[in-house]
Amino acid sequence: MIPNTIEGQIADLYHRHAESERRARNRKRTGTVVEGPDDKGRYRVKISEQGGTPYLSPWVKPKTYAAGGVKMDVVYTVGEQVDLVSESGDLTDAVIEMSTYSEANARENTGNVPLHIKIGSTVIQAGGDGVTITAGKIVLDGEVHLGGEGGQLLHRKGDADSDGDTAVGSATRVYAV
Repeated sequence: MIPNTIEGQIADLYHRHAESERRARNRKRTGTVVEGPDDKGRYRVKISEQGGTPYLSPWVKPKTYAAGGVKMDVVYTVGEQVDLVSESGDLTDAVIEMSTYSEANARENTGNVPLHIKIGSTVIQAGGDGVTITAGKIVLDGEVHLGGEGGQLLHRKGDADSDGDTAVGSATRVYAV
């Protein structure tokens, strides 16, 4: 409702302008994860701090690359820098859009490998010429075909078979340590 007096209308316009500016500032905010994930996969993000008091977002969901038949879930860690996005500028409907490298969590993919995933000391790298998996332990659960389907069961050169014979030949495309 429009106020009846000029003073009231000016105050109303000032309030509307201040609210528009507040919402514009909140359309995209960068902060750090301080809590989460909860049982619904939501997080709280520290957006700023004033006078020693942190300004925290409400519990917000992250966007994901896929949430249908294919699901991809990335769990953010406390201290990780993220971007909060809200179309309306009201943080109650914000989502975590992406994570952003920071001084505390710097980019490590200095070789610009097209796909580089690192979790602790486990690293998966994929590029046009191959895939490298580095981990303390790698478990493949299921039937494994090396070099393509239709191959023969194999054992390593020098291994003994069930008859006690020692293998002299070996696979040409499979190596084991």
